[in-house]
Amino acid sequence: MEKLTTLIKRSSTNLVLLEKIKVGDFVEDEFGKSGRVSDIEKIRYTKESHYYFYLGKSGTILIII
Repeated sequence: MEKLTTLIKRSSTNLVLLEKIKVGDFVEDEFGKSGRVSDIEKIRYTKESHYYFYLGKSGTILIII
């Protein structure tokens, strides 16, 4: 069974959606960058959280909430 691609929109994403994304999932942002997640880095600050989704050779998607 093939997994569906998770679409990440910076303007309407929430923590629940970001926490559901795991290593190995396919993700895509609204600008067309997509790929399989090879690593996830979460950095939490007082008023915001940074989520780095590393996509291997495709680059990185950064979401700041």
